Amino acid sequence: MSGRARLEWSAALATVMAACALLPLVGSSRWIWQAALLVAVQSGVGAAMRRAPVPRPLTVLVQALVTLVLLVLVFARGQALGGLLPGPDAFRQLIDLLQQGGDDVSRYATPAPLTDGIRLMLVGGVLVIGLLVDALAVTFRSAAPAGLPLLALYSVAAGLATGGWDWLWFLVAAAGYLMLLLAEGRDRLAQWGRVFSGAATAPGREAAGAPAPVR
Repeated sequence: MSGRARLEWSAALATVMAACALLPLVGSSRWIWQAALLVAVQSGVGAAMRRAPVPRPLTVLVQALVTLVLLVLVFARGQALGGLLPGPDAFRQLIDLLQQGGDDVSRYATPAPLTDGIRLMLVGGVLVIGLLVDALAVTFRSAAPAGLPLLALYSVAAGLATGGWDWLWFLVAAAGYLMLLLAEGRDRLAQWGRVFSGAATAPGREAAGAPAPVR
């Protein structure tokens, strides 16, 4: 696996690992598998765009559009144009679900039941964080600031959770962030090695190809 591919999947995995802190908030863990799958698709789209000669902001924009299509496909497919493309009815359905999710959060104590509104809030929130982490760490090649959205995701979960396992989810989220930093460090080190190797062999090639002095 190349350094860039390792960094891409490390960013996706770090997002899912930080999202695990949300598990105690609801009574079912089914949503985390759905979120992990959609984050993987989101990361794959970014990987494909980065291998094409396109501007970096365009890569983030395409990922954002694909993320919206994924949310429509999962939560508002019946209202989508052709069952896939976002339309006015699909947006209205997503807004209604978000409002229902907000009402459900205020109505139920944790762990709350996994209603459609709460599931949209969880999955959609994880996808937004995943997009930010991928953009910062991979597209713009700066993994350190990517810890801020990961910290925000964990902080929301820690502020709402009532159990005594917060330390475990903190360790999981921290491990994901450290893995992301390590992947970036290895990628940078590999690039430096190629630069130094090329600089070291260049004089040898010049010496080998240089004509012998005339005596």
